[in-house]
Amino acid sequence: MAESASGNGGGNGGPDASGPGRAPGPGAPPGRAPGTAAALRRLRRPLYGLALALTAPTCAAVAAVTALGFALAWGPFEHLRVLVAGNRKREEPPFSNTGDAEVALFGAGALAVLLLLLLATVLLGLYLAASAAAVRHLRDGGGPLGAAALWRRTRPHALRAVAAQAPTVAGVAVTALLGVALFDDLADGGLIPGIDRPQSPFTGYRAVDWVVGLGLPLAAACVGPYLYARFSLAASVVVAEGAPAGRALRRSWRLTRSGQGRLLGAWAAATAAAVAAAALLRLAAAPLARPAGEAMSLLSGGNVYTSGAFAAAVPVAVALALLPATVLPPVGVALALRHAAARDAAGPPGRVD
Repeated sequence: MAESASGNGGGNGGPDASGPGRAPGPGAPPGRAPGTAAALRRLRRPLYGLALALTAPTCAAVAAVTALGFALAWGPFEHLRVLVAGNRKREEPPFSNTGDAEVALFGAGALAVLLLLLLATVLLGLYLAASAAAVRHLRDGGGPLGAAALWRRTRPHALRAVAAQAPTVAGVAVTALLGVALFDDLADGGLIPGIDRPQSPFTGYRAVDWVVGLGLPLAAACVGPYLYARFSLAASVVVAEGAPAGRALRRSWRLTRSGQGRLLGAWAAATAAAVAAAALLRLAAAPLARPAGEAMSLLSGGNVYTSGAFAAAVPVAVALALLPATVLPPVGVALALRHAAARDAAGPPGRVD
């Protein structure tokens, strides 16, 4: 994501004048900035110390959202059990008449997702601002930095950094929902006359069905991630340039105008790494599913729908709680270094920024 400098050596190929393992001093040219791996290695103690401190409240917040979701779904799950039992007694398909229960469960799930998106917005703002503050300290030639000192440097920018994340996270969520809606509506050919989205067994479809039926939902869903990538330097702008949230978003858009292919490729790689990390964390937490389900079964009086949903949710909740501390420090450092390189190349912001 960040473009590494042309090396730590000077023009004669020797070591950096500031010495091995030390940051360049204030006013160092763009080529003297460390690469992402080197910067992360130098800043690992404050960044991961702060990440460790934020993990406890993150776990508590995810647990609270999970508990709230299941508290709201408790009655609908019980109602679902009654409806399914009645359907079976009438020898009807088990889930043929569960409309009102499903609506209530959908509402509880939607509220939980909304709260998790708000939590993600806050965490993104905090982690990215902390990484930007750490990189700024490194580039200014500062000495050793602890987690508490890093938090003191981050705190004045935290609210603006979080505010800069809010519209971009919302954009990703809205366009993802739009893509899902288009994917669903194109299935029966009613949305665009003559276009049927390919479905199993995937035979008898025309090329235009494949291109429009699958391409249109995918394109709609990708708008949000593209905008997020273009606005992803906003937290660094807030910290390094002291800009408010709105101006930081505009500045990020201008700084990412060039090199968009590399930026999007780096974000694709980062997203793949985050998905892989989430899958590994969920796999590591999978042994918790069975005891969690058994405990919920006791609490719910043997309701298999409540206990089954809880058993499935616990590993996901653990993965979501631990994921930010795993992936956001390196991503934040890379973004802060990219902002520094782009700012050095573009010069200080003008009045239009």
